[in-house]
Amino acid sequence: MNSTTQKLSFTVNLSFEAHSIAQELVSQISNKIKSQQIYLNSLAVFAVNHYLLCMGFETDYLEGDSRNPVAVQLMNVADLIIKDIGKLECIPILAETEVVEIPPEVWEDRVGYVFVELNDSLKEAKILGFTPQAADKIYLNRLESLEDFLVYLTELEVIESVEAETTSHIISFRQWLDGVIDTGWQKVDELLKPQQLGLAFKNEVSITRGQKIDLGMHFEKISVALVMKVMSESKSEEVDILTQLYPVGEMALPEGIKLVIGDEVGESLEVVSRQDDNWIQSEFSAESGERFSITVVYGDSEVKKEFEV
Repeated sequence: MNSTTQKLSFTVNLSFEAHSIAQELVSQISNKIKSQQIYLNSLAVFAVNHYLLCMGFETDYLEGDSRNPVAVQLMNVADLIIKDIGKLECIPILAETEVVEIPPEVWEDRVGYVFVELNDSLKEAKILGFTPQAADKIYLNRLESLEDFLVYLTELEVIESVEAETTSHIISFRQWLDGVIDTGWQKVDELLKPQQLGLAFKNEVSITRGQKIDLGMHFEKISVALVMKVMSESKSEEVDILTQLYPVGEMALPEGIKLVIGDEVGESLEVVSRQDDNWIQSEFSAESGERFSITVVYGDSEVKKEFEV
């Protein structure tokens, strides 16, 4: 039985459209070396864009520097923006090339580098493989495969999606003070018993909301209420915040539950419940635009919330 270890490649026919785009970019350039560089870069970007669309990825083909007539004259650039992932550099090479130097101006702000072999007639482009990072010299026989490339892009897409979701769930206290309350945050008298409220709600504040949090697993599962009291004077950029943690369905918190407030520079405040504590709390101030997190920890279980003033 014969076997093969040849890597998969993808061939793209370079249509009249591909050459028209390249020709338009070089139409005002008299320097032949620069003109050839821009032309080949444009064909490489066109080929990679076609490949990615075939593989189900969305691109912003028109938005990259490679489609900007001014940018291509100033830089050796062949970038392609992949939606929700980042900027990819498309490196054109000719047949029999073994080693490639990546232009220094494209070493940063790239999620990867794809290598595109153009045939002598410039009618066909073959996408060979990729590398996730730039280097002085790239040996084409060491490129990562297109299969790995698709897996890599999919992983980046998932990471970007998770980060975007996290960002979108940052809770804005300024919106609270304007009357816009995030879904899942209730009035405290809907969440806690009247006798619990009498313990801590003696002062009038601008806005008070709470959210039920489940911690632990199975028989060790407990429920607590995270309550946020936010107060701001009309002329002040500073907001006073009182963070409290109550038991739900019980009169006392379990011993050892933690309430941790962390800021953007890594500093934190921590309060730990003792036996028979009815609630625990931490009070602090934050300025407009400042972000912080609140983490509730019980054993190996924790829930983290992100906030912005």
